[in-house]
Amino acid sequence: MIVILDSNILALLVTTLDEKLSEDEKFLTESKQCREWLYRLLSKGAYVIASDICDYELRRELIRIKSKSVLKLDRLRDLIEFQEVTFAVLEKAAELWAEARYMSQSNKVKENIDVDCILAAQWCLLKEQYPGRQVIIATKNIKDFQRVTDCDIWQNIT
Repeated sequence: MIVILDSNILALLVTTLDEKLSEDEKFLTESKQCREWLYRLLSKGAYVIASDICDYELRRELIRIKSKSVLKLDRLRDLIEFQEVTFAVLEKAAELWAEARYMSQSNKVKENIDVDCILAAQWCLLKEQYPGRQVIIATKNIKDFQRVTDCDIWQNIT
């Protein structure tokens, strides 16, 4: 199984309450559970990856709020692979973006879908590269991806 982590999952993996991203006790619990989930996946032999675009999306916010979690994000690269955003990925993402805009028949599709399209494109290319393996995006928000990818709420992926 190949599990691709969305930006919101990366945030759970590297941030804690003391960094003031959330004052919610539920966030602290979910963050701890997410780290345990990642280690379980890795111990079962899952290939867990993230995208450089998701790193960028999270990193810019961590830098903005002057969070020490940037260091945790750096260390996460020792644990999982981060996929580059190549021209092939951007080409596929452009197709997905155009299709999403066309299918909405208006501008009702959320305006900032670029990162989602890039991540979905990486999913598509991995699916082609590994036709016999399950490739799934782990996220907190499946509506961003369910139209074009295999995705699920992170807790459901085992």
